[in-house]
Amino acid sequence: MSAKPDELLQLIESALEAALPISTLPGNSDLNRAIHSAVFPGGKRLRPVFTLLAAQAAGVPVTSALDAACAVEFLHCSSLVFDDLPCMDDAGLRRNRLPLHLQFRESTALLAGLALFNEAYRLFGRHPRLLADAADCVGVDGMIGGQAVDVQQEENPCADLAVRDRKTSALMRLTFIAGPCSGEASAEVVDLLSDCGERLGFAYQILDDLRDASPETGKTASQDERHHRPVHSGAEACRQRALDEVEAVCNILRSKFGASAGPLIAAVRMVFAGVSQTNPARLVSA
Repeated sequence: MSAKPDELLQLIESALEAALPISTLPGNSDLNRAIHSAVFPGGKRLRPVFTLLAAQAAGVPVTSALDAACAVEFLHCSSLVFDDLPCMDDAGLRRNRLPLHLQFRESTALLAGLALFNEAYRLFGRHPRLLADAADCVGVDGMIGGQAVDVQQEENPCADLAVRDRKTSALMRLTFIAGPCSGEASAEVVDLLSDCGERLGFAYQILDDLRDASPETGKTASQDERHHRPVHSGAEACRQRALDEVEAVCNILRSKFGASAGPLIAAVRMVFAGVSQTNPARLVSA
């Protein structure tokens, strides 16, 4: 039986709390509080929800994919901590509150992010089939590499924004394959979901560029402009391109998985519901 999104969210919150890395060493109360603050309260938990729904579509039980869903969210939360640091985006707001390095010391925020990053790989390690894929998605040709391109755009602009977009698309690709790889999904199914995740990640980054100047996203506005970083421009054309990607992915999922993909398609449509609206800030902030 398919679980509903609200039920999945409850499962995810409980699983994240149980899997949260907590130091038992004396004197680490600030570290533990920082780790907790980096994960709770979270955003909409888009990525772990997608992980579980992709697992369902591929015939993998949700309970088998919970470790992977937590790992994906820990990676996402750690990436936000790192992105906000003074050496990266130097952000002053995240999810409508101070970023971690302003709540705690910068060193504590950095170590909290590393603790979550490390714990993600402990969880991925329970599924050996997934471990190498996770390293590829996160690594120097994936999320980390894309972020590196982004932060050096002012000095060395990259003509192909698709390279920079890997900071988002690679993690979304991992999000879509993590659940199926936790079970017995075939290589064909994993490859198809990998492509779907990558395409949705590109679409999400396009929309993120469009709403960069909005004060409604819960994070520091006009980050890209402040750092003189190239972004996707031409709002209507970009919005249509993103919408086309979303529609293509939904059609692929429906064609491959039929009714099993219904909850996943519904979640994708909900997340990207604002894509054709005049105000891109109406999109859900992750």
